[in-house]
Amino acid sequence: MALKFITGLVLYFMVIAWVIMKIWNGLVPGITGWQMLSYYQALVLLVLVRLMTGLKIMGGGYMKNHFKQRWTGMSEEEREAMREKFRAKWCNKQ
Repeated sequence: MALKFITGLVLYFMVIAWVIMKIWNGLVPGITGWQMLSYYQALVLLVLVRLMTGLKIMGGGYMKNHFKQRWTGMSEEEREAMREKFRAKWCNKQ
């Protein structure tokens, strides 16, 4: 399953980079006079934007809905335990 996910992710980035390249090369040089992008420049631009915007891969809808369903099904004690686990892992300890 991990191999299938990684393959899908790579394919996703390849296709989106191609789309970015086509849109950029079709619009930006004519409007601004900037140079056209190569495929690899478009791929790097995509990765840079994804890093700057929090790596929301494929919209993040599945994970958001999955977590929301889990959260609404938890008791208050389970929620507090989840908060503490999150704080212990991700928050700075003072």
